[in-house]
Order: sequence, then C-alpha cells, then structure tokens
Amino acid sequence: MRRVKNHTKEKLDYFRKYIEAYLVATKKLPIKYYIDAFAGTGKCVLCGESCSSRGGKRCVVCGKGKIIDGSALISLKTKNQFNGYVFIELDDRRINRLNKFIRAEVSEEILKKIATKKADSNLLLKNFHQFVSPYAGCLILLDPEGPELLWETIEYLSKIKKAELLILYPYDMSLVRLTKDYGDKLDRFYGTAEWSKIYNDKNNINADSTKNRLLEFYCGNLKKLGFEYVVYKQIRRKLRDGKPLYHFILATHHHAGEKIMKDIFNKELDGQTKMKF
Repeated sequence: MRRVKNHTKEKLDYFRKYIEAYLVATKKLPIKYYIDAFAGTGKCVLCGESCSSRGGKRCVVCGKGKIIDGSALISLKTKNQFNGYVFIELDDRRINRLNKFIRAEVSEEILKKIATKKADSNLLLKNFHQFVSPYAGCLILLDPEGPELLWETIEYLSKIKKAELLILYPYDMSLVRLTKDYGDKLDRFYGTAEWSKIYNDKNNINADSTKNRLLEFYCGNLKKLGFEYVVYKQIRRKLRDGKPLYHFILATHHHAGEKIMKDIFNKELDGQTKMKF
C-alpha cells in the first residue's frame, strides 16, 4: 500500500462528497457508470509523520499510520450505487491487491457490477465512448501520479454525452519539473505545444502567474471540448496552507454539478468556520 499524507485525504474527502452528491442528483438516469482510470490498490496508508518507513504495514505497525480507503473502494461503499464500475490499473501488484481488497470488502451483488482491467488507461479508454449509451451517466476519475494522462484521452472521453470528469492536474507536483527537458511529455499532456509559449512568455510576472495561466489554458481547453462548467480547487501539503501540490478539477456539462462542487470546495474539511466578507 502506498503511503500518503493529509493532502491525499483532503482530495479523497472532496471525491467522496461529490460522488455521493452525484448519485443523488442523477437518480432519474436509467443507468450510471463509474470509471477509475488510475485505480491503484484501493487502499493506502495515511501517515503525516516523519519516519524511515516507506509505507505499507510498517506505517501501521509503528503506530503512526492508519489504513484508509482509496478512490476505488470509496466508490463501492457509497449509500447509492452505480450500475457498473470499471477499474483500470497497469501495474500487476497494484491490480492484484485491488482485486483482493474488493473481494474482501464488497458484497456479491456489487461484485457482479465490477470490471477490473490491467491496461494502459490511455489506450483502453480510446474506444470506450462507443459502448456507452447517450442516456447513461458516466463519472470518470482521472487521478494520475504525474503526466501519464494524455489530452487525447480526454478528447475521446468528451464524446460520451453525459460524461463528468474529475481530474488531478499535478502542475506543482510534477509538471513544472518537466518544462526544460521533457517538453514532449507536456505536449501530449496538454495536447499541443502552445503551453510552452505561455510558460516562456516574458510578460509573466512570476512563477505563480505562469502556473495560473497554464491552469486556465487547460481548463479553457476542457470547455472547448464541450464541458461548459469547469470548477477547481488547489490542494496544498497542509489544509489551507503549505506548499501547493496540484489542483482537483471537475469538468461537467451541467450547472447542477458545478454548484454541487463549488459548495463542496467552499466548506472547510476540519470543521472550522470559513469567514465571509
């Protein structure tokens, strides 16, 4: 199991809240699917302490860590259910552990709705739109660890009429480190080399200005694909402060989805009251 810190839990809390609200808001749809494109093992070890342990059971044994559900198991344990689940993972060890956790913690009724695929998500999802009814809701989590998600994949997914995408945009965590020597990877991530013109623009005031312009560029291209509403939240190493790591993005065709996610993002996760001016 991968060792994670509080910023991952924050992202998963937002994910849990949205997926629960989505299933209520779409209760009239005849069929709904959930796709997790980088599913991982289904569980991870939450530990914010500094120690020599690299994760797994060692974090739990030392008393500083605890096992929590990842996105795949969160999606399977909601009060309301999808009609079908697709979990995609390329790594053999991860998908084996995912299947193990699913069999141990999910009912036989739900197991019948699950398909786990050992595959490259970018390849597998190319033709997925051909098999989804235009009347079916489709919530898709695209949560890579780095630049693995290709823009081409998002273009294919945009062909699903009722698709909603939850995307991890990892600029501070990984993308910024690729700008000098791995521009070809960013060309595939953004779907164009235009990102480099923004990054190298001398009119940028500072690094934050560059980052914000690239984020808006990415979100603007999502809108061009037909996702009329795009909402995002910056996730930091610690809640409300600390080093920025990535943005969590919702791309949807529906104003209701935008409103729900804005409400979720605007509520503090630690119980503190947010000041309003």
